[in-house]
Amino acid sequence: MVVGNREQNIRRIIEMEDRICQCERCPSLVKCLRKPSMGKGELDPEALLVFEYENIFTRDINNIIKLRNIIKQEFELDKIYHTFMVRCQPKACTTRQSVNCYGQGKWIDKDYTCLLNNKACDGIPVRPGTGEIISCLPFLLEEIEILHPMYLFLFGERVAEFVLKSYGIYHGFTVNKRYQYEQMIFLTSVNEDEFRRDNCHQLVSIISV
Repeated sequence: MVVGNREQNIRRIIEMEDRICQCERCPSLVKCLRKPSMGKGELDPEALLVFEYENIFTRDINNIIKLRNIIKQEFELDKIYHTFMVRCQPKACTTRQSVNCYGQGKWIDKDYTCLLNNKACDGIPVRPGTGEIISCLPFLLEEIEILHPMYLFLFGERVAEFVLKSYGIYHGFTVNKRYQYEQMIFLTSVNEDEFRRDNCHQLVSIISV
């Protein structure tokens, strides 16, 4: 990628991330969130890794590095970027459900203290629902359009289903399959915490056919 295009990608990603930080499509969810999850990596990537949301596995940078290195080695790639289908982690919270609270602003401070009860946030992270995925999906599609990598690794069946349907592919949402849209190759995979070198071998084999 030429320097001018990379610089344009940086500007476009920064602008998109500003809009993500200001997004209020899920009002009750963002009130208990300090910062949305953002993509990270090379901004002229050969491969884009898409996770469903930021969970215990993906919050550990060592897990991400190990996963990226496996893909780099097996696919002989240098530049990888990873991102999330849902940017804000939903939480199950009894305090929020039992308090009638209105008004603007966050319900959690920079130290993750709940402003409703003045205690440490004890919300339990839960998997995003269909509503949260649909609300957040346009940001992922915009990110893909900006970066336009050669390979997209879709981790988990829900990521595969929602992303592939967005590109007009409505069948076969199982792991270890290859789909193509324009010059991009979509590869469906197991969940990120189940991904091992042998899983990567299987993905390499399906692009070599």
